[in-house]
Amino acid sequence: MASIWLRPEGRQERTLQALIERLAAENHTVAFAPHLTVCGIPGDLNVLDAAADYVRECGLLPMRVKKAAVTGAVITPFRAVFIEVENSPELQDFRERLRQIVGGPPLIPPHISLLYTLEGVSQMPRSDLTAERLQAIAAPCAEAIPDTHITLGRPIVNSAGGGETDVRGWRVIRDL
Repeated sequence: MASIWLRPEGRQERTLQALIERLAAENHTVAFAPHLTVCGIPGDLNVLDAAADYVRECGLLPMRVKKAAVTGAVITPFRAVFIEVENSPELQDFRERLRQIVGGPPLIPPHISLLYTLEGVSQMPRSDLTAERLQAIAAPCAEAIPDTHITLGRPIVNSAGGGETDVRGWRVIRDL
């Protein structure tokens, strides 16, 4: 499975990357690159030329998105501690249009993950990271991210390669 991501820009990317790496080290989980998943690509990657054309022609990037909250919850291993992003009409339209182009599954709420609940070595889900513990991890993260808006751009296609939960095997396979 592959996904289209938007990546934070400049200082914000560096700040989020440092926070993700610190949280992963403190909680013995896997680190990853900061991103907002636009949509999944379930099938043929030949649709990427059309996706790249849309990204180039739409004129929406870079896009400033509003940070709504930092949340800790047991939703999925990939949405455990995350920045909730306001789903503005521009972001919704951008994501929905790309989802239609690539034939992706229904969209989930936009967010930027800070912590996955996947153990750092085995990458197996950690059941000890309860909702209460995730909320406690999320609370100081809100202060660590003082910006009210995050600038997203630099769209890429990320491949899960060996599988969705093999985070260390994720690779950028194309810029859009």
